[in-house]
Amino acid sequence: MAQAVFSVNAVGYVNKTIPAKGFALVSNPLNAATNSVNALFQPVPPGTQVFVYTPGKGFDVGTFDDLAGSFQPDSVGNAKVNPGQGVFIKNNDSKDLTITFVGEVPQGHLVTPLVQGLQIVASQVPQAGTPKDLGMPSTLAGGASAGDQIYQFDASKQSYNVSTFDDLADAYAPDPKQMDVGDAIFLKRIAAGNWTRDFNVNSP
Repeated sequence: MAQAVFSVNAVGYVNKTIPAKGFALVSNPLNAATNSVNALFQPVPPGTQVFVYTPGKGFDVGTFDDLAGSFQPDSVGNAKVNPGQGVFIKNNDSKDLTITFVGEVPQGHLVTPLVQGLQIVASQVPQAGTPKDLGMPSTLAGGASAGDQIYQFDASKQSYNVSTFDDLADAYAPDPKQMDVGDAIFLKRIAAGNWTRDFNVNSP
């Protein structure tokens, strides 16, 4: 579950819970002072792991070293996770882990590039809703292609819900589930495109 609280100056926080001994696919829902793995995912227990996915290359895995006070290797600890991007996080502790994101709400003309193939993406706007509600291309006219797929990771079941775009129905089937604030998805695209959204906190 996630909680989001915003002030009039568009600064807020979001809590994300990572289940004990489990994975979650999370986004960075706010623009922090530093959007690195080390800055975003602390404090965490020793052994917490972050999986950074690079399209076309796969995962780089970082493990939190309490002696170093950072995720190792440094290439993962220093990796940027900006709003609209996400990572897998694995909680190896026996208790649920809550990550608190603090930062500014992204506003204006927001563009998240969508690559051909697989990537982890999210809404840049910290709102709950289906991918379509949040502006992800979900129709032929909007830029979706037959065979595009959404992989939504269910942290409670530790499994994926998969939806495939049907060009005849001009929609994903089965219907994608609602995303909570701070959720990310795996998106498999037949062709590159953009996830765009114009957003202002005074007129959402």
